[in-house]
Amino acid sequence: MQPKTAKYSKDTWLTPEERMELRSDDAELLKRCHPYLDCWWWRLNNLYIIADEYGNEVLFRCRMAQTMLFVVMWYLNIILKARQLGFSTAIQIFILDHALFNKDRKCGVIAQGLTEAGNIFTSKILYPYERLPGWLKSGKRALKSKTGSSIYFHNDSSVQVAVSFRSGTLQVLHVSEYGKVCAQYPLRADEVQSGSLNAVHEGSLIFIESTAEGATGNFFEMSVEAMDLKNSGLDLSHIDYKFHFFPWFDDPKYTLDLPSNGLRLTKSQDAYFEAVELAMSVTLSDKQKNWYVNKERSQKGKMKQEFPSTPMEAFLTSGRKVFNSEDLMRAESRCSKPLIVYEMDPTTGKRKNVNSRVDLKTKATDKLNNTALGYLLVWELPDEDEDYAIGADVAEGLEHGDRSSFDIIAKSDGRQVAKWFGHLSPKLFARLIAHAGRMYNTAFVGVERNNHGHATLQELVDIYPTSRIYNEEHIDREETDEETAKVGWHTSAQSKPILVAGFDDLLANDADGIRWLGTLSEMNTFVYDKKGRMGAQSGAFDDQVMSYLIAQEMRARMPRTIKKEYIPSEPNNNHWMAR
Repeated sequence: MQPKTAKYSKDTWLTPEERMELRSDDAELLKRCHPYLDCWWWRLNNLYIIADEYGNEVLFRCRMAQTMLFVVMWYLNIILKARQLGFSTAIQIFILDHALFNKDRKCGVIAQGLTEAGNIFTSKILYPYERLPGWLKSGKRALKSKTGSSIYFHNDSSVQVAVSFRSGTLQVLHVSEYGKVCAQYPLRADEVQSGSLNAVHEGSLIFIESTAEGATGNFFEMSVEAMDLKNSGLDLSHIDYKFHFFPWFDDPKYTLDLPSNGLRLTKSQDAYFEAVELAMSVTLSDKQKNWYVNKERSQKGKMKQEFPSTPMEAFLTSGRKVFNSEDLMRAESRCSKPLIVYEMDPTTGKRKNVNSRVDLKTKATDKLNNTALGYLLVWELPDEDEDYAIGADVAEGLEHGDRSSFDIIAKSDGRQVAKWFGHLSPKLFARLIAHAGRMYNTAFVGVERNNHGHATLQELVDIYPTSRIYNEEHIDREETDEETAKVGWHTSAQSKPILVAGFDDLLANDADGIRWLGTLSEMNTFVYDKKGRMGAQSGAFDDQVMSYLIAQEMRARMPRTIKKEYIPSEPNNNHWMAR
């Protein structure tokens, strides 16, 4: 799925003046261009006239970020981006080109509304087509018919711009600003999800691009799943979405000349840029930083959403983060893909290595084949000289509800060694925890007992050593001061700050141990609400946050394991086996 660049080099590209002359019917130019017309990448950068932001006719040529998308694109692509990077124009030019130079291709563009659909068709489809030279609009590429929102060619290909597609089959689909559609028109977003996305022929192309619009809706959900899949390192099948992120600093126009006295940053601004550089492995220039701080003055609370530096900060729109943003970004720079990905049977505990689980020639049908949900992600296999703690958060187990989650961390330094999250019934989740716990040297397990956690704990105490399950000590009867033990960790308004405070210290001192980017993703949308209560931002999840915080608490509270040195005993010659 990469541009066919082998047939030409940059030296063979026409000069800007010569490319502008392509609008003529010059026979010599036709002769010169003909060898490259079968390369879509060359055509994209040499044939199409568009109107720039000032209304001037200019030749379209891919910018750096647009080029990167086309170089690494997959069959299904979901694109989280900063504003005004030009992806809509680039993808629509790609779609027009695809229809012109391929027969029997049905291409569609979904816009936010009818007005936007009309504008896209007129300015991004019809405008560049009408400005092609006559020799390119002849024969099978000639116009067959058109309406106010569609165009048909003699090669039986077409481009249509609408607010949804349900009937028929599409080979290419572009969904523009899907995050805004999900936020402003939820019923239309449901139609796109259930109808339009299913109208695309398997093995064809989908581009879903948008700026973020809060941690809710199908665009957010699809982005999170695609991010998890990318971070897991699992191979993509034809029905998996590839995640792309393009921050504001990918566009060279986002710079601002420095004032005469140079760049002056506050301590918090300096810490922010330092964290961004670590998290994204980039070096920002002073002019880029100057542009950002000046733009932020006008954008205020919308800056992170409209011009994100990392994918995680893009979806935060309300509430105050519980954890410091710069600390989270530094932690992000330390994350890595798991070493092994297991499919573990919750009943038998049997494990299957699925790092390369999907044959790209085979249609994947299981939902677990297109997300990281339901897999045991492993960064380190168990070390016989190490103790381990498990923290678990239990959900109901419904496919579209909250996810159950557990984390396994090392006692010695709190590093994350394994992770599981997904949808299982509470009892099956208990069995899965037990198998994982035994795998990691009979790890010390702390399960949140709130709500469905009771069912998980009830099952767990029957199948796992009770001495390796956390019991909470508390006072039940004030008059006698009788202490009773309750199995599991109880999360309450009193105990949650204990978890947060302990972990906050680890995070601030770069000792958090997090390796899974999905854990940090949820921590970025873990906020204080208006009443000061901590939890997931509306539409987001905090299952992985809670399981990790509990795991770190279990590490601190777990009983010490005394390892006895093995000393061979003298043989007993009177024993019957010796005889």
